[in-house]
Amino acid sequence: MASSPSAPMTSMAARTMTSGLSVPRGARRRLTVRLVRDDDTGSLDSSETTIHPAITYAVLYHLLQRSRRLRGASMPISPAGVTESELRELCEKTIARLDIAGAQIAVAIGETMVQAEAGVANAERDTPVTAETTFQIGSTTKVYTAVLMMQLADEGLVDLDRPVTDYLPDVRLATGEAWRTITPRLLMAMTSGLDNGPYTDTGRGDDAVAKYVALLERIPLVFAPGTAYGYSNASTNVSGLIVETLTGQCWDDVLRERILGPAGLTESVSLFEELPYHRPAVGRLPGSDTVVRPWCFSRGMAPSGSSLATTARDLARFGQLFLRRGRAADGTRILSEAAVATMQTPQADVPSRVFADSWCVGPYRKVWGGVEVFGHSGTTHNGSSTLLWIPEHDVAVAVVVNTPPRGYPFADAVFDAVLRDGLGLPKPQRPEPDAGLTFDPDDYVGRYDAWGVRYDVARQGGGLALTVRRMRDNDPATGEAEEPIHTLLHPIAPQRFLPADDAVTGNHTWDIAFTAGADGRIALLHNGAFAARRGD
Repeated sequence: MASSPSAPMTSMAARTMTSGLSVPRGARRRLTVRLVRDDDTGSLDSSETTIHPAITYAVLYHLLQRSRRLRGASMPISPAGVTESELRELCEKTIARLDIAGAQIAVAIGETMVQAEAGVANAERDTPVTAETTFQIGSTTKVYTAVLMMQLADEGLVDLDRPVTDYLPDVRLATGEAWRTITPRLLMAMTSGLDNGPYTDTGRGDDAVAKYVALLERIPLVFAPGTAYGYSNASTNVSGLIVETLTGQCWDDVLRERILGPAGLTESVSLFEELPYHRPAVGRLPGSDTVVRPWCFSRGMAPSGSSLATTARDLARFGQLFLRRGRAADGTRILSEAAVATMQTPQADVPSRVFADSWCVGPYRKVWGGVEVFGHSGTTHNGSSTLLWIPEHDVAVAVVVNTPPRGYPFADAVFDAVLRDGLGLPKPQRPEPDAGLTFDPDDYVGRYDAWGVRYDVARQGGGLALTVRRMRDNDPATGEAEEPIHTLLHPIAPQRFLPADDAVTGNHTWDIAFTAGADGRIALLHNGAFAARRGD
């Protein structure tokens, strides 16, 4: 463990309950600390002393709180016990500031769960959000599908490094033949090269996932399998079809029988027919008084995130499966420890570092001051979610909202309060443009294509401008183009830029990155998660 003050405080915060203080594993040794007096901040004289870690953590935490009070700073969520009232105040203030209809926050520290909620689940009916309200979680569903795949690997039914054609011999995944080297590991690590794919409704039957995957044979790869990173809904839908093929059941039934039921996730639902037995939230856009329709646009994309809805606390409970190394709260084994370790092993660097540092076998991975943070986020037309779990500190945090364009800013505000200010994790802030960073605009100028979306990068003054043109449902077959979005790109690091208008990222607040091919020439544009190949 690091010897800096922030690391002991972080560990203390994550394992301290209101009933007392427990010292984290590996910290049962005496520590030498330096305390410096400053009458304006309320700290102590410059001196060194050697004391037990438990005393060190308590002293440092209370000094921090006293310092904040003396400076008149706002008090963060208390790491000594996140309370429901603190979370509710945070939730209420944040949804008001961001014009969000309704939201939930859940924080699990060890086996203690605290949840708060605020706002309305249905803006037209003024239905309040309750602790049982379920929100669509979008692409966070992909981690559930990865768990299903890893369960099959535990049973010897899937080899992560054998070609997908071994399991789906009659399916074509892209144009050409290079896709034949795609493996289940590449699918879950977002390195398959498969395009993100269309958002096409393939019906509500049990064959909807198979019908969706059949659409992929007309779409070219974005890059050769295993050579780059590119987030793909299509990749996860292929994983879902493998699950269906090997189990002989539809994805929804497998999810319920292998994860939701055994793990006690009773507040989670994916099938339309089951919605009357839950309390679903429906979407509302900022500034609108009407709700979003339909509630789900495609059952065929369920494995990648089109339908699953859950509460924040059920989502946090799912995150706790990883903290318990594959076990549910009652001890039921959901995944082997080896499978959990595999899922949390980095497979590829993510070029857009605002989004994530690397991708594992299912979840993404961030590193905050040397601390690994795993998770996933997602958005549909009706909801948005983010789940993070931090094994080093036995913490899981989940947020859900039903105003999708505000989901990521809401999550960021919650994590600032709970994880950075409250638990002491060194969560980085969004980078600022660096006016002194020099680059050659001509390196990036050109056209970049993915299925249903085109990016045009052009010189503007001494910098770069980006124009994004999308087809409805990300499918050229619709023949309907959305209004183009034009924005300046401001450099923040080599080959990384912040857009002046976040609408180009779908209001995800991430950066635009570029990566070079084997010849050293820029080959891919990464709109946060999504990759597009250079076309000129």
